[in-house]
Amino acid sequence: MAAPLRIALMFLAWLGMAAIYAPILPAGMLLIAPALSLANWQALFTDPQLPQALLATVVSVFIAAAGALFIALTIVVALWPGLRWRRLSTRLPWLLAIPHVAFASAALLLFAEGGLLWHALPFLSPAIDRYGIGLGVTLAVKESAFVLWILSILLSEKRLAQQVIVLDSLGYNRRQTLCWLILPTIAPALGAVMLAVVAWTISAVDVAIILGPGNPPTLAVLSWQWLSQGDSEQQIKGALASLLLLALLALFALAGYQLWRSWRRTLPDVSGVRQHRVSHLTGKTLSLSLPATGVLCTVLLAFLAQQSTLNLDALTHSVTIGVAASALGLVILLLWLEWGPQRGHRWVWLPILLPALPLVMGQYALALHLELDGQFASLIWGHLLWVVPWMLFVLKPAWQRIDPRLLLIARTLGWSPMKIFCCVKCPQILRPVLVTLAVGFSVSIAQYMPTLWLGAGRFPTLTTEAVALSSGGSTGILAAQALWQLLLPLVVFTLMAGLSLWVGHRRQGLR
Repeated sequence: MAAPLRIALMFLAWLGMAAIYAPILPAGMLLIAPALSLANWQALFTDPQLPQALLATVVSVFIAAAGALFIALTIVVALWPGLRWRRLSTRLPWLLAIPHVAFASAALLLFAEGGLLWHALPFLSPAIDRYGIGLGVTLAVKESAFVLWILSILLSEKRLAQQVIVLDSLGYNRRQTLCWLILPTIAPALGAVMLAVVAWTISAVDVAIILGPGNPPTLAVLSWQWLSQGDSEQQIKGALASLLLLALLALFALAGYQLWRSWRRTLPDVSGVRQHRVSHLTGKTLSLSLPATGVLCTVLLAFLAQQSTLNLDALTHSVTIGVAASALGLVILLLWLEWGPQRGHRWVWLPILLPALPLVMGQYALALHLELDGQFASLIWGHLLWVVPWMLFVLKPAWQRIDPRLLLIARTLGWSPMKIFCCVKCPQILRPVLVTLAVGFSVSIAQYMPTLWLGAGRFPTLTTEAVALSSGGSTGILAAQALWQLLLPLVVFTLMAGLSLWVGHRRQGLR
């Protein structure tokens, strides 16, 4: 490849990533500037809503993170490695495709006062949830599927499965295997996964509006409410509350690290004591219940939905933004993987590992400065900040597994780098690319805050409509919006899975 073309493609890759990640800098400035004034902090800490909002946030995040980890590890102990584990792994993408808002809407319509369960069994009327316990439990179930999906990738090494078989043959039970072998092996990657879970949960606004406490709400919702007001003093309080979310994330990360270090000192246990075999009933029950929650969510929304209440504008906007964001994100990622830096770009994971609210603040400030707020293109740009890292998370392992021997043969034949990229690399990752597109579409469909702020309320989507309807209105309308929000990613995942099978059938080497 000619040097000018290579330089142009490198520049294009950097330009695309810079345009997507540009809001991180103004987000930091918006947080630091008001934090330098002691009076601003005094105004925040004297607000009567803050203590309860902080408590509800801590409780819900702890339940969500600890519950998701417990469910995932319990299922791993019971099923891995084995045929049931492989079956469950194939079902996880379908559960992951269900958006959080649709899942939360189904939980609201089932368990809340006035829901189906309340009508069937009135004596089970739920108590007022001031601490976000219901929010935490719902997110624990939903996030456990994500943790299991990552664990299925981490536990795919044959050597690890062979070591488990050795420990089983020596008489150690599965709990000892988990503590002595599995957790120490996957601890670094699992720590990053749990950090992402805590970061998302701690800044969740849409799900907290649906299932969280109302007055005062969680800290993320309270910060969002303050930032949405026209009063500059309230906006400053919202910015400082966003900074508190970052501080809470750091505290959770530090607590998890210290807990891991303390527990690690107990390893290895060389006493040779074999503990009694543990019952796998809990893990097997959870492994059956987890996919059942997705089926129950779909059936419940379909049962309650009204066919004549679909907002066609919201459907059109959701599909258009999702397709555009995932397609544009794929092009940028392919340029980045081929012509971007090979090392030193861990910053691309920041949108996954940081609370979303400060990043949306940066996006909105940049859009206002450039006079791009309220435009449809701004919505696509805003979604890319989360679509791109999640697509990269799926695509990068497949890119790294490209057989280098094929590349060497192509070079010896005198092929140019562009021809190698188009004729060797891209065909090898075609099936992962299809999965990546489905993931990007699903992530885009789930975006709430970027859609609301960057679109200035002019472009309703299925997510924004479902959140708005959750605070009051027709049950059928809410169920219809949530059902369509659920069905769109499922349809895209099904379509991409069918295309992947077709590609594997047509190309024998990709089977």
